[in-house]
Amino acid sequence: MDWLPKQCSKHKWAPKTYESNLSTIQNLIIPYIGDMEMQKLRPYHMENLYATLSKTPCGSYIEGKKQELTEKQKQRFLSGTTIHEVHRLLGTAFQYAVEWGILVKSPVPVDSPKKSTQERTIWTVEEMRAALDSMEDPILHLAVHLTLVGALREGEIVGLTPEDLDFDAADGIGTFRINKSMQRVRKEALNQVDDGCIIKVFPDKLERSTTSLILKSTKTASSCRTIFMTSALKEELKKWLNQLATDERKDPTRYHDSGMLFRLPNGLAAEPVLIRKKFLKWQDAHPEFPRIVFHGLRHSSATYQLMISGGDVKAVQGTTGHATADMLVNTYAHIQQSSRVELGKKFEEGFYAKQESPSPQAVNAAGEPTISMAALLELLKNADPEVKAQLRLALLT
Repeated sequence: MDWLPKQCSKHKWAPKTYESNLSTIQNLIIPYIGDMEMQKLRPYHMENLYATLSKTPCGSYIEGKKQELTEKQKQRFLSGTTIHEVHRLLGTAFQYAVEWGILVKSPVPVDSPKKSTQERTIWTVEEMRAALDSMEDPILHLAVHLTLVGALREGEIVGLTPEDLDFDAADGIGTFRINKSMQRVRKEALNQVDDGCIIKVFPDKLERSTTSLILKSTKTASSCRTIFMTSALKEELKKWLNQLATDERKDPTRYHDSGMLFRLPNGLAAEPVLIRKKFLKWQDAHPEFPRIVFHGLRHSSATYQLMISGGDVKAVQGTTGHATADMLVNTYAHIQQSSRVELGKKFEEGFYAKQESPSPQAVNAAGEPTISMAALLELLKNADPEVKAQLRLALLT
């Protein structure tokens, strides 16, 4: 794995990216082909690896160590997306081996394993509204409200600071700025990456902690964005800031001002995992709502915004922060079932509907009276002989 630090430096990986790639190597590559000589590897070895991984339960290895799994755990296999990521990482590694003259040709197949295309579970607008109304925990309510308005990622929510809020912007509408994200990463990864993207490392809560809570700049330029507030969100944010000031006045000597918008009563920063745990607890207490992960709120918001905007991808992209419009379209290609049903009804009504016979008194676009052939024949059939004669004469002239 000597190439990993070089890759990290060259591509300016974020700590989480380094951590993820290291985990992939330790748990999904080395246990299966780590003992083989690099020069003896062939494409069929890689194909065999992919086939093996497709039948491998999740969590079989952790930090390179074989795990004892329960029968239930053995039923959950690695996804196609995970195996695709293994292929991507191997392709990069062996390409460097070729560039460094270690290999003449890469053994990694050109064709990659297919990614999983599992449809995401999302909420309807009615479910989003009802869920928000039922949340009594102030920190959870605000986190969910921000997510639904701005289609935020978890790290972006808790990465907000009071300075990111501007209640007077956009002629008093109010905006909030997304340009930071909070993550908890292993210290090993933190020591390997370029610290240019790291804004702040928070003090450890526990001695001998192997991880650190960090505040970093967002991963891409498109992730930096300004989002408009709704009036309801604006009022909730003002109340929240007042509560933060109240908490600090209660016991200033024991208050640790983290500088973050989301903080505990003692001033310490609230982590992404806290929001997830609160959301899971709420879901357990409200089984009437479809079960989704917290990130599903972002998908729900983006899908709803695409619907109400009439498919204005660029406008929604400005809110969600996707790097490209194509990425947004590919991510949210699914449509809610209700929309598909409505679309089917509209097709049936328009495609199979019989053309109604217009009235003889119908008027064309120019304002002149018009008459259809069917109406004309009906009129001829019922007219008296003198009128029939006049109509026939009119048709012939």
